Amino acid sequence: REETNMKYAVIVDSSCDLVIENKTENNIYMDRVPLRLRVGEREYVDDFNLDIKSFMEDMKSYHGTSGSAAPSPEEWYNAFKADEVFAVTISGELSGSYSSASVGKHMALEDEPEKKIHIFDSKSAGAGLTLIVRKIQELIAKEKSFEEIVEALPKIRERITGFYTINTLEYLQKGGRIGKVAGTIGELLNLKPIITTDDTGVYYTICKARGRKQALSKMTELLKEKLALGKCEVTVLECACKEEATKYMEQLAKLPNVENIKLNVLSPALGVHGGPGLLGLSVKLVE
Repeated sequence: REETNMKYAVIVDSSCDLVIENKTENNIYMDRVPLRLRVGEREYVDDFNLDIKSFMEDMKSYHGTSGSAAPSPEEWYNAFKADEVFAVTISGELSGSYSSASVGKHMALEDEPEKKIHIFDSKSAGAGLTLIVRKIQELIAKEKSFEEIVEALPKIRERITGFYTINTLEYLQKGGRIGKVAGTIGELLNLKPIITTDDTGVYYTICKARGRKQALSKMTELLKEKLALGKCEVTVLECACKEEATKYMEQLAKLPNVENIKLNVLSPALGVHGGPGLLGLSVKLVE
């Protein structure tokens, strides 16, 4: 493993929608460890070289099972290239990424016992990780100690929530997240679940809507509940539905207490489970 001469590193897995254009951003080593995506017999590496359009076309045309696999411990180990490392993973209840990163940490500490490494389970996915990463960067810039940052992370996580809806139940069915019967009945009734994660990071359906319009309306109501608590940063997440997501974001931007709103493309690692047409919100209550 090639070391950097940097004091800090912030590493995520590819469930995070963070685009890393500069691996040494603000004197912090930044990296994203890829999950593997499976569509039938084909395997894709979810890195920045992945042709997302081609991947989505494969997903649409293939009718068998699809899914994802966590990065290996070696891939995490190879990314831990600084004196003080913060690794943020997708919910440990949704993927083996957290476990894999923990093994990678032990491997790194065997080589360099003086290194400081903290593996943090975001208990979410996508923009939830990005919001945590941005806060870590901010605390490093304020010259907070490693221990102070570790202590602050659970409090940051408590301020973040997310929910999303999907256009079809087909991809949850392909990934084995719901049964074939439930999926078929849901499609016949045009049911659109609104899905979120609980405090332990497990997905559950918070409510169901009849049709896309009602689903977006229910998501807006859920957002308003959060906005009633105070100012929020909002990220709209889209998977192959940019035009619709942009219009939705413009509507939400007018709501009181929306302090900052942006549109992000959902990572393929999450798109493989929700499919094209997934539209979601990640919300962080401003301190």
